[in-house]
Amino acid sequence: MRNFVLTLSFCFLALLAVAQPGSGFNPQRTWVFMVGVLEWADANSFPSFEKKGRVDAKIKAFFEKQGVPSQQMVYLKDGQATTQAVREAFVSFLKKAGKDDVLFFYYCGHGYKNDAGKVCFANHKGADWTAEEIVRSVNTHFAGKTAYLTADCCNSGGLAEEAQKYPAKNYAALTSVVPTNVSTGNWTFSNALLYGLQGQNFVDTDGNGRITVGELAAYIDEEMAIAEGQKATYFVPKTMQDQAIATGVPAKKNARIGQRVWADYDGTPWLGFIIGAEKNGSFTVRFYSYTNNETDNVEAARLKPYTCPKNMAVGSPVSVCSATDKKWYPAKVIKKFSCLHFIQYDDYGSEWNEWVAPDNIKVRR
Repeated sequence: MRNFVLTLSFCFLALLAVAQPGSGFNPQRTWVFMVGVLEWADANSFPSFEKKGRVDAKIKAFFEKQGVPSQQMVYLKDGQATTQAVREAFVSFLKKAGKDDVLFFYYCGHGYKNDAGKVCFANHKGADWTAEEIVRSVNTHFAGKTAYLTADCCNSGGLAEEAQKYPAKNYAALTSVVPTNVSTGNWTFSNALLYGLQGQNFVDTDGNGRITVGELAAYIDEEMAIAEGQKATYFVPKTMQDQAIATGVPAKKNARIGQRVWADYDGTPWLGFIIGAEKNGSFTVRFYSYTNNETDNVEAARLKPYTCPKNMAVGSPVSVCSATDKKWYPAKVIKKFSCLHFIQYDDYGSEWNEWVAPDNIKVRR
């Protein structure tokens, strides 16, 4: 009997091991460079973020768990991340990799455009560190052809614009917002990125057991549109669209897993998404917040599927609350994505075109 129990236990553990998603990254060939800045020497220009629950540390822990060697990982955070220190560490780091290696680059913090109009990532202190310099450094010093370039900050889409300038390389860029806009102070983008890396089944939109770069990019885009009302930016070359980020992703046990919902709490709706289904018919919901760490078990009757609160047709005349001065202006809808509308102001040039969240658009009367 004891042998039977032991055998059953080992079989159960083996099944658990099989059920765990696999990474699309070969740890021995993966090089991870991360900069996470949540406090700055110039606190007047760059206000600090809450450090509790920081997701950049969780992304680092993910790669450590996958077995990426410590000598192939650099994580500079907060006061460590001066521009001088980051530049020196980055170039030195890139030069160590081989021609078959893969780079994963990540930045979180504040982003901005300098006086020359270039997108910059704000280090703890020091000179501008531009998206242009980052991608150029990768192209110059990294022997491998494949790089994942990710950023969670204002204007981060500038990284995607720079990645497109190197068509001979496999540079995929996933960023939280378009190059011209500010980004949320929440960890929504970084969490969505981590969900894909971990092989969470709600990111596997076609349910085939693998999460591709293209799927992850589309998932992040939808997450940012719905949860934060902003348009993410990504560039994924055709050669990388079907490249796996995670494999062996377990099938959803319920079709509603991943569905975005409103959960009713005494008449107040809270936005979240379903991550699990219970035997009693209730659902586990993870709620959107600063860190997305809050979960609760919610009865099905209290859940209402999320739908876009506003849906203006392309060509519709609308009034828009500008992100620049918070005043309402006449405009026209040019295109749509998810719950966002891309508009052109009636009395201004196309350089002022922007993506608008549902709260900032209404029918013009």
